[in-house]
Amino acid sequence: MIEIANDEFRTLRDLIRSRFGIYFDDSKEFLLRSRLQGRLVKSRTQSFAEYCEYLDHAPGREAEWDDLASLLSNNETYFFRERAQLEVLAGPVLDAALKARRPLRIWSAACSSGEEPYSLAMKLLESGRVGPDSISILASDLSPRALERARVGFYRELAFRATPPELIHKYFRPFEGGFFIEEPVKSMVRFVRLNLLDARAVARVGTQDAIFCRNVLIYFDKPTQLALGERLARTLAPGGALFLGHAESLMRAAGTLEAIVTKSTIYYRQADHAPRD
Repeated sequence: MIEIANDEFRTLRDLIRSRFGIYFDDSKEFLLRSRLQGRLVKSRTQSFAEYCEYLDHAPGREAEWDDLASLLSNNETYFFRERAQLEVLAGPVLDAALKARRPLRIWSAACSSGEEPYSLAMKLLESGRVGPDSISILASDLSPRALERARVGFYRELAFRATPPELIHKYFRPFEGGFFIEEPVKSMVRFVRLNLLDARAVARVGTQDAIFCRNVLIYFDKPTQLALGERLARTLAPGGALFLGHAESLMRAAGTLEAIVTKSTIYYRQADHAPRD
């Protein structure tokens, strides 16, 4: 294994943090070094110092950054994860959209390989209260590989560990040891690549009734978490809901967000008359 000097680690860490917001503290030196051993071979660099130079100046650096995005992103997910949050979506969030007589706008802000946004679509269809023409789902991720998998829509058994069998039968088509998601659900989701650190890209997402940004903040340092929380808050419609992972909190972030605590989950609700940019 190629060794990494302290200054090389800090330089590489800062490059990754600047590009993606993902932060590796000093305790993660071995993790980062072990994950990137193969990238040094692929880029034909002999040391981490050379690899940092490659990321900064080489003609092929953008393709390498794309590969890094896929390598450093945690794409562990499955269908119908966090059921309590899905119940809030199909309950209070949908109630507000129906009352306003407008389409429900949802953003899956770290969609990985697509299980989350497709689950949102199926949950809303199963509610029987809204049709596909009244639902707009945007799904974004940093990883090109994950997005390609999501667009293909093919999944194996492990992805269905929380999915009722009747929904697999209803919304998926079996194929060679796995399942393709059926086109009516697939067509409800629009996939785009988006870096959450890019304030202009986030602003272009437009106003959303619900944002799912689960298990993303844990990879950022506190200043980046707060900045992203404020950015997401500005994207929420008045009364809109922000859903995070169970290990994440925005208690000290954007003052327009109110923490809503239910028996089974916590989410954040935008003030009904929050100021807009």
